[in-house]
Amino acid sequence: MSLLQQLQSAWRSLGRFPAHRVTWGLAAVFCVWAVLDVMVFHVSSGLSLPTYDAMVRARFHTAAADPRVVIVDIDEASLARMGKEFGQWPWPRDTLATVLEYIEKQQPAAVVWDMVFSDADLQNPGGDAAFNTAAQQSPHSHFSVVRLPPANDPQSQITRTVLPGLWVKAAVPVATVAPTSVSRTSTVALIPPALPVVAASRLGYNNGYVDGDGVLRRYRYAERLGDDSVIQSLSLSVLFAMDTVAASALAAKANTPSASKTGDTLIAYRAVANTYPRVAFADVFTVAEGGVPQAPVPSFAGKVVIVGSTAPSLHDIHPTPLSPHQNGVDSLATALDNALNQRYVHELPQALLALLACVLFIGMALWVGVRGVSSLAPVTLVLPAVLLGISYLTLNGSPVFVDLHLSAGLGLLFLASLRTWNGLRRDYWCRMPRVRVKDPEPMLAWLIVGNTPWVDAHFDRLLSAVQKHAPRCRVVAVDAVAVWPSRLHWPELACVAAVVGPASALQLGWAGLQTALAPMLASHAPLPLCDVTPETLLPTLFRGWSVLQNSVTNHATERPP
Repeated sequence: MSLLQQLQSAWRSLGRFPAHRVTWGLAAVFCVWAVLDVMVFHVSSGLSLPTYDAMVRARFHTAAADPRVVIVDIDEASLARMGKEFGQWPWPRDTLATVLEYIEKQQPAAVVWDMVFSDADLQNPGGDAAFNTAAQQSPHSHFSVVRLPPANDPQSQITRTVLPGLWVKAAVPVATVAPTSVSRTSTVALIPPALPVVAASRLGYNNGYVDGDGVLRRYRYAERLGDDSVIQSLSLSVLFAMDTVAASALAAKANTPSASKTGDTLIAYRAVANTYPRVAFADVFTVAEGGVPQAPVPSFAGKVVIVGSTAPSLHDIHPTPLSPHQNGVDSLATALDNALNQRYVHELPQALLALLACVLFIGMALWVGVRGVSSLAPVTLVLPAVLLGISYLTLNGSPVFVDLHLSAGLGLLFLASLRTWNGLRRDYWCRMPRVRVKDPEPMLAWLIVGNTPWVDAHFDRLLSAVQKHAPRCRVVAVDAVAVWPSRLHWPELACVAAVVGPASALQLGWAGLQTALAPMLASHAPLPLCDVTPETLLPTLFRGWSVLQNSVTNHATERPP
């Protein structure tokens, strides 16, 4: 026998194992797989990301954008218009000072600078001086810094005393602070502002922390350092200025790794990308200079004004679930909107998601023990669809996104594994074993007439009964498969089966077979055992069919008119 034939024989022999052992063995394997996937491999999380993006784009319910958030947009049109006088970007900073002074006079709720003042303008020192003065007179401005990878923190010399506006000033609840060495002062690697007034103002990092596939789905509102102090994002800086209580609560839990490894929060994107109102920077500058803008400039009183860029040439673009080319300023506006309105998409802990998957596997194993493997056939495709549907509904109407991608994916594999093994089982117990030529023991057959066709769960119970009471015997039956909406063509023929095997084995297990199959047998007296050979097996089955037909006919003739 060749190696391939040996492998095929070993594969087919898997069907001899008891159903309950295989079912619970597979359930245990998939439970371990779910835990390892969540804790180590993260395969399902990577596969679920595109599905999550599709759910976000297809939502039927999203909150409207906060009308207080408005963007002063350095778009391509503004670059072209102002470039005639000030040249290419970056322009002299007195242009920014002019716009800041104009906005500040209207008493906005906040002015958020989605740009980094990391270098002094050596060619226009007067512009830097003008912006320093405007920033000093602006109590509503919040400025950006760029957070560098934490691995560089030990080499940095920037501490809380250097940039006090970057650290959270509100007290973090004691229960959330780990008992570490608070005497140690953490340094932070970042690109600081070059202008002294900006460095002394309210600050926040403005990094976009993307997932492994490069898509921005989460926002990090705060980051806890080694000395248990907390630095804030640009959005959290604004929230502290507008709602200290909400900001303190967010700072306390934003870096708790309950939803993800980093503690980042899923961004509750609007229905479509780039939904926040925009006012061209060139128009605001024109009005501030006393000119006539090309488009009306609204009032900024009470508004959260974000000064940023949507110009593709300035490269502030990244993929999001809504668009492969979404503007960074719009993502910042969304994160800020979510913070202002306490609109967060929370996630279940990964350990709980693994537990839900394990509960699903155990539930299916219990179901198989009662109803058989074939009873799960209708839900093979329905179950993943239902689980993903639940995830989709929670994304629309629940503050907690219940990500059931792991349960759906592994659940489908679990069902497929069970059905594959069930096919091997039927092949094993319905395939006649080889009979030795010198074996003198005769073969017997027990014709079984059932109340219903021997398909699906009934057939699985027949195999289980033979496996338990007559393991040397085999089952002969019509290979009847009916897939909805089709029906069996010969249901009467499918009601007849036979247990065939050595005389001693069948006689020993006959009583147990009758007891195990009693609920599924026809009401008339059981047929006796009969001698059978390969040549007489088929006529024997048809004799059983004729018995069934005669029983039906006699019952019909005895019925009163």
